[in-house]
Amino acid sequence: MQDDIAEGITAEERGFATFPVPGGPATRRIVGAATVLRNTTSQPMQLHVRFRFVDQAGHGWQSAQLNDWAAILNAGWAHLPAGQSVELGGILQVDADEAARVAGIKLYVNGQPTNQSVLLPATIAELKPRSAPTDEWDYVAFDVDNPGGTFAEPNYSLVYRSPEGKLIGGWFVDRANFLHFTSKLPKGETDRYPRGASRHTLPTWLPPDIGSSAVTMHIWPS
Repeated sequence: MQDDIAEGITAEERGFATFPVPGGPATRRIVGAATVLRNTTSQPMQLHVRFRFVDQAGHGWQSAQLNDWAAILNAGWAHLPAGQSVELGGILQVDADEAARVAGIKLYVNGQPTNQSVLLPATIAELKPRSAPTDEWDYVAFDVDNPGGTFAEPNYSLVYRSPEGKLIGGWFVDRANFLHFTSKLPKGETDRYPRGASRHTLPTWLPPDIGSSAVTMHIWPS
């Protein structure tokens, strides 16, 4: 499927998958999409990324309309330093009959030069699946080493892979689009990143039976 990707940005890898909601009803599914984007230019870029699910005819997966923007799975801004790559992905819970109509992804990436682009890799310390099917969130604990000044409320992305190493989805939080995210933080989490190493725990949705080695994570100041 033809993607709409900004000049100077390449999609090195992409994938999508559907899987059951952990502990959830059989009538629901999680659909996920992910990609690996590389900045091939000599300048930092700010990217706006959208994943759009489509059916066999290339239409939005939730209706027969050609321009069905309800089919957007995930959207947000990300920083990408010159010459680097970043994994970005998203997931959504839907009814099983809707999930069955997903045949592919169309990826939209708009890019613009920026003076500074900070992208910090995070190391997964622990994945904490929900303790009961009625819980709203899973959680991820991670370590990050911040070489710069203190910042708060960053954007962040997790990307999930299958046991075979294929991209199956992710979790993409853009604070401009997720206005109430701070209220979802676990008790005691300040969401502030001091200079140096620190550990944090944030909410997410996890695929069933996924391990820490199958998760890649990045954060960047919003």
